[in-house]
Amino acid sequence: MITIYSILGNIFHDKEWNEKFDQVNKTNSFETIKLPRSDLEKTRLRAKTNQGTDVGIILNSGTKIQNGDVLISNSDKFIIIQQNPEKVISVKKKDKIEANFEEILILLGHIIGNRHRPIQIEDNKIIFPILAESELDIFKKLFSGIIDYIDMKIEERIFEPHGEMNVHEHKS
Repeated sequence: MITIYSILGNIFHDKEWNEKFDQVNKTNSFETIKLPRSDLEKTRLRAKTNQGTDVGIILNSGTKIQNGDVLISNSDKFIIIQQNPEKVISVKKKDKIEANFEEILILLGHIIGNRHRPIQIEDNKIIFPILAESELDIFKKLFSGIIDYIDMKIEERIFEPHGEMNVHEHKS
């Protein structure tokens, strides 16, 4: 087993590591550890790569694993974290809506916040994770006062909560 005590960098956030990854990606000579978002919060973890390498991760308290983190980079191995996609609801303003959208955003934030969901903001969309597709109906009811002004849809994607908005989720 290989034991990891620190993260070297991130292929999505560090230019140097992105360039190194581009090189190993050309030869497909890297390994990945696929993890659900819930495991990214852990500081102690044991997992296997897609090629069967057994890896133990022991990080300092407060350190969080992120999608694209580089665990090992040497002549023998290049191992990165790959977060599993999950179901989310994305909400955006309908085209050609003349309503006061700031008020709609405040209401959206209030409703989502009352459900203790972390959010991601991307491309003028508010995105938050769900456990089941049936939650779309629940949120349509919760958003009933503003439903005419927004488009909602379920997507499957890598969810990365906004740093200041990564609240502790309540699982129903």
